[in-house]
Amino acid sequence: MRQLMQNAHIVSGLSNASVSSVTPDYVSLKNYQHLTVIISLKCATGVAACAVTLKQATAVAGTDEKALGFSYQWANADVTTETFTKTAVTSNTFSTAATVTNKVHVIEVDTDTLDVDNSFDCVRVALADAAATTATVTYILSQPRFIDQTTHATSITD
Repeated sequence: MRQLMQNAHIVSGLSNASVSSVTPDYVSLKNYQHLTVIISLKCATGVAACAVTLKQATAVAGTDEKALGFSYQWANADVTTETFTKTAVTSNTFSTAATVTNKVHVIEVDTDTLDVDNSFDCVRVALADAAATTATVTYILSQPRFIDQTTHATSITD
């Protein structure tokens, strides 16, 4: 059986930071065919919902940034359970539940959904309207394109 680290490259996009003051990093998918985005949120009680979208760019610096379409996300709206529910998104965005303080969301991205014809190969999460919310964003890049699966190509530089 293959282990996760033999098949994937894990990158921290944001580490336990206040959403209102930082922007998650970009990762480059030029050497990978799939990206799993894991967003862990801790919100103060009664905080407004957080809007989540994806952005794509031609470089990890955010060059030519524009929206990246996606149609669903997996949500564990209460981390006291192990249940993730696949939920459709509207207009390439979703809002987190305002009534739950600890939640996890997962978004799956195949590189063929990026605007590769115009050299878009970088992705990041965008989090908005998230006062009093702390987030951790983890990117799992998988399905390497050109390299031995035991050697991970960089994904934080172009």
